[in-house]
Amino acid sequence: MHVTKAATVSNRSIARIAATLLLAFAVSPALAQDQQGQEGADQAAPKQPDWVKLCSENPQNKQEVCVVTRERRAATGQLLAAVSLRETEGKRFLVSAVPPGMLIRPGLQVQIDGGEPTKVQYSICFPNLCFAETEVQDDFIASMKKGSKLVITTLNQQAKPVNFDLSLAGFTASYDGPAIDPQELQAEQQKLEDELKRKAEEARKQLIQRQQQSTGQQ
Repeated sequence: MHVTKAATVSNRSIARIAATLLLAFAVSPALAQDQQGQEGADQAAPKQPDWVKLCSENPQNKQEVCVVTRERRAATGQLLAAVSLRETEGKRFLVSAVPPGMLIRPGLQVQIDGGEPTKVQYSICFPNLCFAETEVQDDFIASMKKGSKLVITTLNQQAKPVNFDLSLAGFTASYDGPAIDPQELQAEQQKLEDELKRKAEEARKQLIQRQQQSTGQQ
């Protein structure tokens, strides 16, 4: 088995973890929840964000907390899903984030390549993301380092599976390497925000052009 029994943590702890991840993910207010829509968005999606390592000090115990994370985004820049490996006090936790509107009781599954799926129960949901967390051991980390793809599978409201795949390329370098400079991360987030604004403006202009053509205006 890759994992131990799901870690039991307080709601306050989960909320703090989630808040950190929400900032790292630069969450969009609207997320795709339909599997067909997600697959269509993925086909047109640009190059996905790389693995990012963030470290900070826990003010309560002064221990360093590091998170290695990767997102899955649609062509519009909307966040579809994300996975993070959080390391603190010698323990590692796998945190998966998916859109709301999924069936909570069955939980979700995480699979590396064709390996044995790992079942994970949801910990907490926010208006735009639901989190599932479980403690992982050295063999799971080794599988991530050797693997090529990690797939998160959850069930939508019709009990149909929805898959979110994330490349494991670059995971080892990020996990074993230094944390990213917060200013660099902020610059990347600003670049993403600027790109989303540019795409929104292009879509607005195209809509106006189509409306003019349909009404015979010049």
